[in-house]
Amino acid sequence: MRGKVTKLIASCCIARLVVLAAEDQQEPIIFHVDSPGGSPSEALGILSTMNGIRCPVVTFCRGQIVGPAAIIAAHGMAGHRVALANARFSLRFSGFGVSDEADLESMLPLFVEGLRKDTRKTPEEILEWFRSGAEFDAPEAIRRGLIDSLGEVPSVPQVA
Repeated sequence: MRGKVTKLIASCCIARLVVLAAEDQQEPIIFHVDSPGGSPSEALGILSTMNGIRCPVVTFCRGQIVGPAAIIAAHGMAGHRVALANARFSLRFSGFGVSDEADLESMLPLFVEGLRKDTRKTPEEILEWFRSGAEFDAPEAIRRGLIDSLGEVPSVPQVA
């Protein structure tokens, strides 16, 4: 996923996830993330698809990972969420591309709950990340539980 999370980008990501999962349900899918933000509702579609397929989805982050992209990156298979050392993460509101703050407020509980599961942080801590528009580098993303490690290549689990 490169660029803003738009309806077109999300549709392409969802289609690719479904096709790859149908080709081989055991083979891990590598989801590359480099996005300056975008639509939270389109991100929910991608997250739902990641949840609905059987094969593991690992995430590999490069560049900027903002708003919905950070949530998608954190939702990769635990232990296999990797970023380049120079990747930059942000949970600022402006990265979501929501015109009405009320729309974001209505989706915020879904994002907080998803990140709670993926990062093992408290809902209060995660909510503060959103409220403050937290921005951090890749090592800090590890400390916050959004990713697991730094590397030059994705971490792919062994297929049994």
